[in-house]
Amino acid sequence: MSFLRWAGIVGGGCLLLYGTSTAALYWLMRQPLDRFGAIMRHVPNVAMAILPFEPLWMSARAGSLRTGDAAPDIDLPTVDRTRRVRMSDEWRSKPAVLIFGSYT
Repeated sequence: MSFLRWAGIVGGGCLLLYGTSTAALYWLMRQPLDRFGAIMRHVPNVAMAILPFEPLWMSARAGSLRTGDAAPDIDLPTVDRTRRVRMSDEWRSKPAVLIFGSYT
């Protein structure tokens, strides 16, 4: 087998693996966050350097809200789980600030 043929087969296999991995990651990002997190904790960090993680994430989790739209109503337990807080009840009586991120 010639070198060019061998290089073409290996290169094609790498492209197929990259495309399949990217499609699988995008599909995974569309899953509920608890499932996504449970699977992603087993993915090696080097995969995030190779695969286009950020563009896929921004596309998969873009949502449909635009600037000026009303926020969807959410209902969450307090940190100590003694009661539930509903956004629609809170913002009418006092300002509400939502902070999304990680403090780790």
